[in-house]
Amino acid sequence: MTATEGHNRLLYWAGVALGPLAWGINLQGIYALAHFSCETTKLTGTIMSAILAVVALAGTAISARAVRRGARAEWIDVQGGGPRTFMAWLGVGTGVLFALVIANQLAASLMISPCLR
Repeated sequence: MTATEGHNRLLYWAGVALGPLAWGINLQGIYALAHFSCETTKLTGTIMSAILAVVALAGTAISARAVRRGARAEWIDVQGGGPRTFMAWLGVGTGVLFALVIANQLAASLMISPCLR
C-alpha cells in the first residue's frame, strides 16, 4: 500500500469522523461557556457552533467527493464497490446529521438564556 492509497482511504472516513467530533466539541464547549455567557455576550458560543457546523459539513463534502471518485469502481468491481463506498455514503449521511444537530443546539442556545438556573 502506497502513501497515496492510505491517504485516499482516509477520505472515505472523513464524514464519519468529523461530524461526531465537531458535535462533541460543540456540546462540551457550550457547557463550558454557559457560565461565562451569562456575564458576557453569547457571541463566542454562536461563532464556535457555526465553525463546527462548517467542519461537519466539510466532512460531508470530503466523503461525497470520495463517493464520486469511487463511483467508477462500483461498475468495475464485481462485488459492487466494496466497503469503502459504503463508508463514504455513511460519512455523507453522518456529516449532514451532525451538522443539523449542531444547528439545533445553536438555535436552542440562542433562544434559551444561559442565566436561568
